[in-house]
Parts: sequence; C-alpha cells; structure tokens
Amino acid sequence: TKASIMAKRKSKKFAKSCGNPKTFTEACFEGEVPEQDPSRLDGKSLMKLDVAGDKELSQYSPGGTAINGKPATLKLDLGGSIWIVGCTEGETLTMVKMRFTGATQACIMAKRKSKKFAKSCVNQNTFTEACFTGQVPGEDPSRPDAKPPIKLEIAGDTEPSQFSPGGGMAINGKPATLK
Repeated sequence: TKASIMAKRKSKKFAKSCGNPKTFTEACFEGEVPEQDPSRLDGKSLMKLDVAGDKELSQYSPGGTAINGKPATLKLDLGGSIWIVGCTEGETLTMVKMRFTGATQACIMAKRKSKKFAKSCVNQNTFTEACFTGQVPGEDPSRPDAKPPIKLEIAGDTEPSQFSPGGGMAINGKPATLK
C-alpha cells in the first residue's frame, strides 16, 4: 500500500492519553519535526514508515439513490467510492456505474440498460459486477432539452474512510499501535 506522508512529529514528552490507542486523538500530533539526514541527497528524514493498509469499503454509499424516480434496489460497492446501482423498470434492468465525489455528488462513469439479464442480477445478494452489461443508452443530440435516458438522483451517506492502517504498519521498525 502506498501513502503520502503529510507531516511528521516526534516527541519524548507526551500526554499519557496519547500512548493509549483508545484515547489517541489528533491533538496528540505534536512535538518536533524530525531531523533531515544531511547525507541523503533526497532530503528524506531519519524516520522510516512502513505502511500496511487494509482495504475498506467506499467512503460514501448511495443510500436513498433513485434511477428515473425509482429507488435503486441493487447496490454494489467496488471500492474507491465507486458503485454500481440498479433497479428494474418493467422488463428492463437499468444500471449506473458512478464515482462519489462527495456525500451527495457523483460522477457518472457508465450507464447500461438490459432486457436480457440473468435472474441473479435482480437480487441484491447475487448482484455482481458481471451484471453490468447491456446497451449504452444514448442521448439524442438533436433534442438537448429532452429527458436523459437515465436520470440519477443521489441521496448518499458518509461512510468511514476507504483505507485504514493495517496490523503490519511500523515506524522505525516498531509496530504502530496508535491509529
């Protein structure tokens, strides 16, 4: 797992609560900025960080999202705040692949409509990425004011972060116990 280090701090004098994973907070991030190693041409500091992250669910979820006014009854989290949501409209399975950019904002990546789909694709428990097939609904460029072939209404929810520090994370070779 790759991570960008935003800032570093080192402290020999810290509050007792900062040494406990249950009471470790952002306020504990204080102390001196670690020295730079003058022998290194890249200017990196002496502190070494080994990151072992665990993949988490997306940061946002589609909550009460609707497609063409119908509740999205099929929801598949692909990770990275990317979801496939779908619903049936008569004999048609309508789906949208989207990337959340905020709790109630998303970028539509792709749309599909299918009249020929597996029965498993209309059941939440068996809805998979393989179900995202069918025709790409087209918009009529000669009618810019016409109703789009798929209208998406997003009522998203905020979820925990997408990644979390894993059990193998270490600082200077010692396991990171405060996260």
